[in-house]
Amino acid sequence: MLYKSVDIPYIGAMVLSTIICIKCGFKVTDFWMVFEKGKYEDFQKVKITKSTINDLICVSAGSKIIVPEIDAEIDVITFDSQDITTIEGLLWELKKSVEIMIETAEDRAKAERILKILDSELKVPTGKLTLVIEDPNKHSAIIPHKYWVQRVEREREFTQEYLDLMGKKIIEKWKDAAIKS
Repeated sequence: MLYKSVDIPYIGAMVLSTIICIKCGFKVTDFWMVFEKGKYEDFQKVKITKSTINDLICVSAGSKIIVPEIDAEIDVITFDSQDITTIEGLLWELKKSVEIMIETAEDRAKAERILKILDSELKVPTGKLTLVIEDPNKHSAIIPHKYWVQRVEREREFTQEYLDLMGKKIIEKWKDAAIKS
């Protein structure tokens, strides 16, 4: 088994583990959160304006993105559906989704109103829309543009003892899961 620790900004410390079968070459890679709770707020809210549209949003698994004025809710369920984008990028994703679903919408007039609002706010954000992130695990964040462009990074050092302990815990979880299934 191979494993490495990494600290992913706004997601948290993780252990990447890989098991490779020496007979057939089958390979399994998993990601494990080191800390269950993050250090950010579990509820964050920002008005979408000219000064916030380029803010970065980092949403982790288990969180929810809400734009209440247009009844938009996005549940981020699994690790691979985590998202890092700008608020503008999120509005573009919402617009594309509405465009795809408009033909089968229960209320086509409402869908057209939502498209009109999104078009207008993408051209000139007025503060009509609010972005809300709910994350009970506290790993998600809204990062102002001026801070994320600075690209502040830090390396986190883990001792070999700590990595060995984490590897043993992961193996125990796999064994428990195998016994239960």
